[in-house]
Amino acid sequence: RPPSSRPLPLSSRGLSGAKYLGGVSNGARTVMAGWVDNTAEVTVTAPLPVVWELWQDKARIPNWMPWIHSVEPVPGVPGDTKWLLKTNQFGQDFEFSWIARDLPPVKKEKIHWFSTDGLNNKGAVTFDQRPDGRTVVRMNISYEVPDILVPFGAALSPLVASILQADLERFGTFSSKVVAAMGAGKRR
Repeated sequence: RPPSSRPLPLSSRGLSGAKYLGGVSNGARTVMAGWVDNTAEVTVTAPLPVVWELWQDKARIPNWMPWIHSVEPVPGVPGDTKWLLKTNQFGQDFEFSWIARDLPPVKKEKIHWFSTDGLNNKGAVTFDQRPDGRTVVRMNISYEVPDILVPFGAALSPLVASILQADLERFGTFSSKVVAAMGAGKRR
C-alpha cells in the first residue's frame, strides 16, 4: 500500500489508530497526544540498601509485577532494556513492548527512565528510608495516548493505579522474603 493508506499511529511510536494531524516528514507523522499519570506507594519492611538493589536488578521485576513478562538488556546499549508487558483485561489479551533508557540514578533515592521505542512511557521509582528501618517506595508511571483517547486513558487510570498498588504490595512481600533469607544465611 502507498504510505498514505497505512494505518495511522496511535502515538509518535507507531501504534495504529489515531487521527492524522500532520504531513509526512521523513516518514514520520505528527499526532497530538496527552499523558496519563499513575502513582502508587507502599512502605516495606526491608532496609533501603536491599530495596535499592532489588530494583536495580531489572530481570527480577516480573517477580512482583506479573503483567511485566520480561525485562532484558539491549545488547550493546548500556542502560537500555527491552520490556514486554502481557495482560488480560476485560477478557482481552494485550501485549506491548518498549525499549526503556535509564536516566542517571540518584543513588538509593530515585531511578527513572523514558522509553525510546515502542509504548511511549516514562516514570520513576523513589525510595525513602524511614527511621524505623522500613522503606517507602513510590512509583509514578506516565504513558502517552492520543488526545482523542485521553478520556478513555483517564477512565482506565484507576485500574492501572490498582495494578501498580498490587505490584508494590507484592514487592513488599518479595523484599521481606529476601531479607528473611539474608538473615537465615547469616545464622548458618
